[in-house]
Formats: sequence, C-alpha cells, structure tokens
Amino acid sequence: FNWVNTVLGNVKNAITGTYHAIRGKHTPRYLAEFEYRFNRRYDLKAMIPRFLTVAARTPPMPYRFLKIAEPYA
Repeated sequence: FNWVNTVLGNVKNAITGTYHAIRGKHTPRYLAEFEYRFNRRYDLKAMIPRFLTVAARTPPMPYRFLKIAEPYA
C-alpha cells in the first residue's frame, strides 16, 4: 500500500497547491487536469508550445454550454 499512499499524497498536494477551493461537482475536471500535468511532467520544453497550440486551436466555450455539461461530467 506504499504506492497508494504516494499517489494519494501527490494528488492531494497538487490539488491543494493549485486551487483555492474544491467543489465535488468539478472533481473529475480537477483530476483530469492533474492527470494531464502528471503525464507531461518530464517534457517541460514542449509544455508551453503544446499549451499555446491547444489554446489557439480551441474555440471559446460559452458559459451556458459549460452549465449544460456539468451534470454529465
């Protein structure tokens, strides 16, 4: 169970170090962001260009669509 404690500790530290408050309905989104960061933690040189590419290619999402998607997340 040592690896379970390590994983849970890493998730807890990443979330509390990044966010001011956590809401239960947004937990899947927080965990998805943690997974994204964790999987790319060793490729720091490519992180900023990849983020800028994704940000430039993603269209804006109106708030009303975000509210619709919440129950299904």
